[in-house]
Amino acid sequence: MRSNRRDFMKLAGLATMMGPARRAFAGTPARQRGSVGKPGPVGSDLSIPHFELVQPDLFAGSGGQPNCWADFDNDGDLDLFVGYKADLPNRLYRYDDGKFREVAAELGVADLTDTRAAAWGDFNGDGHLDLYVGFTRRSGIPNKLYRNNGNGKGFTEIGRALGVDAAGETRQVSWIDYDNDGKMDLFVAFRDAPNMLFHNEGDRFVNVAKEMGVDDPRKTVGAVWFDMNEDGRLDLFVANQDGTLNGLFKNEGTRFVDVAHELKMDADGRPSNFGSNGPSVIDYDNDGRLDLFVAGYGRNFLYRNDGGGKFTDVAAEVGVAGGDKATPSTWGDYDNDGRPDLYVSSYVDKPVNERDYLYHNEGSRFSDVLPPQFAKRGATHGIQWVDFDGDGALDLAITNNNPEGNLSLYRNLLPRERARRSVQVLVLDDNGHYTRAGSEVRVYAAGTRKVLGSRIVDTGSGYCSQNAMPVHIGLGNETRIDVEVTTLTRAVRKITRIAQVDPDKVPRRVLVVRIDADGNRKR
Repeated sequence: MRSNRRDFMKLAGLATMMGPARRAFAGTPARQRGSVGKPGPVGSDLSIPHFELVQPDLFAGSGGQPNCWADFDNDGDLDLFVGYKADLPNRLYRYDDGKFREVAAELGVADLTDTRAAAWGDFNGDGHLDLYVGFTRRSGIPNKLYRNNGNGKGFTEIGRALGVDAAGETRQVSWIDYDNDGKMDLFVAFRDAPNMLFHNEGDRFVNVAKEMGVDDPRKTVGAVWFDMNEDGRLDLFVANQDGTLNGLFKNEGTRFVDVAHELKMDADGRPSNFGSNGPSVIDYDNDGRLDLFVAGYGRNFLYRNDGGGKFTDVAAEVGVAGGDKATPSTWGDYDNDGRPDLYVSSYVDKPVNERDYLYHNEGSRFSDVLPPQFAKRGATHGIQWVDFDGDGALDLAITNNNPEGNLSLYRNLLPRERARRSVQVLVLDDNGHYTRAGSEVRVYAAGTRKVLGSRIVDTGSGYCSQNAMPVHIGLGNETRIDVEVTTLTRAVRKITRIAQVDPDKVPRRVLVVRIDADGNRKR
């Protein structure tokens, strides 16, 4: 039965009244390093987050929008790209020997154009992570594709030469392999034009969005790809603004079909001042199925995956529906208790402090535990969980484009013993290259089917960004685990199982899993 605007407003009102309830590596990890973090706070309640600013003189100033992590120079350390609003240069922070250094101008990626999207991906499979950057239409500049020249030697812009120099009010961009042919394709969303899907032909890209049925003309801001019905093909969720309906495009192989209304996932009935922004994929309840969170103006959604391609919105029930102008969202188990937590930031179009939320996952509900320093130095746009220093605890990078805002990198001060209760899994192809976006990782208690966590290799996250880095899973009290990696091939979903893994014996606690085109593990 079709819902209406009155039904939607009832749900939004309920959400408001309830409020909140109480390293990337392009190849094998380099040398093992100890944590450079402090021992962390002493106390029994580790759900109370404690963070400290990292190099605040370097990570400073307003204007940041998308942010994304990758090991662009193949040295085993994660580096950070940040896109900025107009007339401020984009930044690339290289991490070496425990310190960050800004190198964007030196390496040729310091654009002054209003940057709204950024995505790392190895589009040509050469083992060097490339960068796609999306701009606004009013800038008058087409989007750019920066080919990585290798091992930190800089980038060369080749967007026009390969046919991906799209122009428009760009939002989410993602490198994915939608047809499972082994080559990275490119999705580009627009807030003011039909979305584009560029098929990788090897020596060039061809826009096949109309042919494939994903040329959505609505006002898309966020998008994420995942195999929502476990049929072996990546499907596409688009979060749309200004009252336009959201879309969930089921990949049927030869074409995509929008099934969002059928599944009651389109936000039908919302008013024109409501809209969705930042979707994120997670298994929030550790049942082994990937769920979908959608941040937005008016209210948020949390679609629990019930299996068989069916979903139920439980946002109000578990306490995450609140928020006025929620923009991006990102999941990470910051206290390594085995349950993923949720950070949601908000955008306010005036120079005031935004209201961010850090929802701690307590099993059946979430509690807002936002630290005081985040209230003072919050986000408007980019938010990314990352273990940049390799100590096992997730740190947080945020951007804020308001005049009084800041770019901030926070180190997690989780005690060392608790920080080590985690594992990261890096999924690569058989050549050791990062081309497996959309693959799934599940971790079990050793010798059982008890799910400790499920993650997706990033296909879009934070604010209109895409990382190229390992997935992180907190293990609670488990000390030995089984790991399953699900990859999507032309024929079938293929599962690779690595049994009896001791995270303490894995270099840097990052398990590297190489999978060939047929879904077989390469040792």
